[in-house]
Amino acid sequence: MIVHLVGVPHMAKPTEGVFPAKGYILIAMLLLAGSGRMSRQAVAALLWDDAPEEKALTNLRQLLVRIHRCWPYEEPLVETSGSHLVAGPSARRSDLATILALQKSAVLAERVQAVLLAKGDLLDTIDTGGGELAQWFRGERERFRRLVLTLGADVLLEMTRFGRAPEREIDIIGERMLALEPEREESFRALIEAYGRNGNIDAVNRTFDALTNMLRREFGSDPRPETLAIIRRIAASIPRPRPELIFSDQDSLQGQPASEVSAVRSLAGLPRVALFPPMTVLGNQLHVLHRALIEDVANNLSRHRTFAVIAPYSSFEVADATEEERATRLKVQYAISGYILPGVDQLALRLTRHPGAEIIWAAEYDVSVQRMPVTFRLVSRQIASTLAQEIERDQLDRVRADPKPMAYRHYLEGQIKLQNFDLARLRKARSDFKQALQIDKSFAPAHARIAQTLYNEWLMLGGTDPYILNQAKAEANSAISIDSGGGMGHWVDAVVALHQRDFDHSMERFREAEALNPHSADMLVLYGDALSHMGEADAGWERFQLSLALNPFPPDFYWWCGATIACRQQNFTTAIDLCKNMSSDESVLRILASCHGLLGNVATAKQYGRRLAEMYPGMTALDMARLAPDKRQEDVAMMERGLRTAGLS
Repeated sequence: MIVHLVGVPHMAKPTEGVFPAKGYILIAMLLLAGSGRMSRQAVAALLWDDAPEEKALTNLRQLLVRIHRCWPYEEPLVETSGSHLVAGPSARRSDLATILALQKSAVLAERVQAVLLAKGDLLDTIDTGGGELAQWFRGERERFRRLVLTLGADVLLEMTRFGRAPEREIDIIGERMLALEPEREESFRALIEAYGRNGNIDAVNRTFDALTNMLRREFGSDPRPETLAIIRRIAASIPRPRPELIFSDQDSLQGQPASEVSAVRSLAGLPRVALFPPMTVLGNQLHVLHRALIEDVANNLSRHRTFAVIAPYSSFEVADATEEERATRLKVQYAISGYILPGVDQLALRLTRHPGAEIIWAAEYDVSVQRMPVTFRLVSRQIASTLAQEIERDQLDRVRADPKPMAYRHYLEGQIKLQNFDLARLRKARSDFKQALQIDKSFAPAHARIAQTLYNEWLMLGGTDPYILNQAKAEANSAISIDSGGGMGHWVDAVVALHQRDFDHSMERFREAEALNPHSADMLVLYGDALSHMGEADAGWERFQLSLALNPFPPDFYWWCGATIACRQQNFTTAIDLCKNMSSDESVLRILASCHGLLGNVATAKQYGRRLAEMYPGMTALDMARLAPDKRQEDVAMMERGLRTAGLS
């Protein structure tokens, strides 16, 4: 930056003597002219409007001589082209020229830079004089302010699209806008909305108070209805504070110390589960790894909050008793037992409900010693995950027969609705999860599932409302604060962070979730999706395949994630095939349009493109490509190419 024409005009390089004030005006005139050039007569008439034409032209020649003397550098400030004057290379390296160029950029960071360069008004300290020159100053300064203020509002909106803009940049842009026009309510309103979209409620209140005080002091009025409407929307979108884990008096056990109440309450009414070592054929010894496998399954199951698992040591102690005796002595409602099939190294397991020993589930697993070192943890996860699902499904059937509403029933009803993704079912599922929280505010999985419905709704609405993302993040954090050992809150928070482009936090949360719940199929498929957006599509595909092994008949969002991963691997045919498994293609229209476009299936791509244009009117191919949280620009460009082929602008 050599020449500064915005704010106090000055040169960043030394000049020979004092640079003439009308030299700054001349450079600004040339830069602001539509063609970048002006005739000598037009310049002279503006700068010396009270002098005869011949005298004005003489003054202009003298001014050009002074400019050249003051500027002893190779790149001139002003060049001559016949009867016209043109802004030279050094003039084009001014803050004004940079602002005019960057404000048209498609890159957000460059438009932000344009606003940050506006450190004052145009030629702020130069006397405007009178006559035509004064009119030129009024018109150009007004045009410059409108450009910066409009650009500032647009930039604030784009910066906070994901609810995660740097607060300091919002502050500085607000300072620039308010410095240009301190009494402009529209600038306050844009700043208030930006802070609200970013989730900074303190800054919203502070800015609104400053606006209210200014309006009453300067105009004796209150904020306009448009501003009050934004304040109401922000207030309605403030995430609820995390729930306090405090129970009412009737929940307390009489005479029980307060410190013990929550622990006792967390087990009350939960079904009890016991796992027993598998039986063998008479005369055979149970392999130590087979016993260890059952212990590992018990440890995996013990982290579920929906049932209580008897410690393996106790259940193994009564393993020789009859089935009904074991259930009675351990006071369990569910028992997991089995035997090793002779000669084939197959472990047959069954889940029974007591009293009555009714078998509600049975399966067989390969536990050959040769495969144990490789498959031990995978088999353990599969068994733990499957047993958990079966117990939860059985509990739902029993709860439905109970006329008393229960949080867990609503939670599972909501999970069923999440199997197919469309906007109506998402909102119905969220309603179920909210009903669960009305009964039990400390039910962490319900908070996590609410967050899941929110970020998926954000995606399906075009990814333009950061308030939804902020609410999702707050719900995920509530789940973590209630149950920090539960993986669900961590992986939902990771997905929200991914869509907010906080890539480091997302990966950190996913690693925590994988350590806490390595056998969670939902976590694995979303972790795989996140890795593909980070540029690690092959690692993402491995987790997608593992999630299908754990959940071979998955809900729709598995296929959505798999298609996304395949697309990032540039396996476009595979991505299209995965989309066919979904009950509705509404959520994967972008993938289908782009993949068909990239494969050259133009007619099919345009069919999907027309549906996209109807669903998201006004959005360009680049807007839709940027909706996916891709870290690598080449992935964004690839999706944009496909969408352009599909007919999007």
